[in-house]
Amino acid sequence: MYALEGSTRSGGYGRASSRPVVYIFDTAAFLSALQLYIYGGEIVAPPAVVQEVKDSESVSRLEIALTVDRFRVEEPSRQSVEKAMRAALSIGLSDKLSQADLEVVALALEYRSRGYRPVVFTDDYDVQRVLKSVGIEYKPVKNLGIDKR
Repeated sequence: MYALEGSTRSGGYGRASSRPVVYIFDTAAFLSALQLYIYGGEIVAPPAVVQEVKDSESVSRLEIALTVDRFRVEEPSRQSVEKAMRAALSIGLSDKLSQADLEVVALALEYRSRGYRPVVFTDDYDVQRVLKSVGIEYKPVKNLGIDKR
């Protein structure tokens, strides 16, 4: 089980915060069934991420987690997606991110603007780079992350 409320990893952005935490998942987090093991904060994912989960076991776990309100599916605003695209463009990664990747970054930006402390679970190095460039905390799911490679 993950005890995450106070733990951090983001290349230095992990100061303790009184802001409420929200965990934003990409596909790797769902494929690893993290939604069944994380407590102490809301879990949110964009629709494009949920649509990428295709294997029957992961789909079943995802449906169970939705049924028991372990996470929510939320569409980021168009403005947040545009901010995510600008952030990716500013570090030369705009052509490397999928729609799901952009929506993950967009949700993180959106939640930060609402006063939350977003923590993104992703194994995607390009997503991690964009998140780091905008000062948003991330955690790798299975790999070491960009800070440890």
